[in-house]
Amino acid sequence: MRKHLYAAMTHEEVNEAVLEQRVVLIPVGQLETHGPHLPIDVDAVQVTYVCEEAARRTPEDLLAAPPIYYAFSEHVMDFPGTIAIRPTVLIEYLFDIGHSFARQGFKRLVLVNGHGSNRSICEVATRMITNHTSAMCATLDHWNLAREKLAEIRESPVGGTAHACEFETSEYMYLRPDLVRYDRIQDEFAPDYHPWRSDDFAGGGLVHFMEFWSQRSKSGAEGAPSLATPEKGRQLLEATIEALIAFGRWWKALSLPPRVDHRISGRDRV
Repeated sequence: MRKHLYAAMTHEEVNEAVLEQRVVLIPVGQLETHGPHLPIDVDAVQVTYVCEEAARRTPEDLLAAPPIYYAFSEHVMDFPGTIAIRPTVLIEYLFDIGHSFARQGFKRLVLVNGHGSNRSICEVATRMITNHTSAMCATLDHWNLAREKLAEIRESPVGGTAHACEFETSEYMYLRPDLVRYDRIQDEFAPDYHPWRSDDFAGGGLVHFMEFWSQRSKSGAEGAPSLATPEKGRQLLEATIEALIAFGRWWKALSLPPRVDHRISGRDRV
């Protein structure tokens, strides 16, 4: 049977996965406050689960790499539990991971992001991997894969699914219910600077900026976790996994035309 976890493979099994042209899913999480009711590992737990489960269901196409737990959260350092990696360091780190997979022969990679502030960093690292290695890399935010399902089942208004909210709390209730502090759940809606900025998993505003989190939230949470349920979490996770499998298979099969160098200096080069 094919293994779906990269870390559990022997080096010979890694070679077999390369020959099968499997797509490598790299979960990019973070450790930071998620209010008084959730552990600090929410971002890592959720993104790791969807990657590993997608690979478990389709091991002929997908392979789940170990998660990255430490990322960019300087704006959350006012709350305990946060680990903050400098963006330049994280970009280089992600590039080195992608470069290493490429050097082994993998041709398709995906940085699956589980933390909002990682988005721009993952985008830069993705381009660097594609531009400077033999592999092609893509990146996506896992919560966007469940956007249609969220619109269908959410009960909170805009702003209710932002951070440690109806969305994230529901998924954590499903994955690790024993670690949820149900007695500490409380709703908190942060300022909505509509139309310029609006924080919600359903979509944001026209402009992005980020104040320090202690200026935005007293509890560390943002949204309506009181509306969270394990069943909502199950549905959101299932929608995410199904979409990730569909994208992974498409990404594996995607064929692009060859590059053409239109510069005068490149006409005599391959």
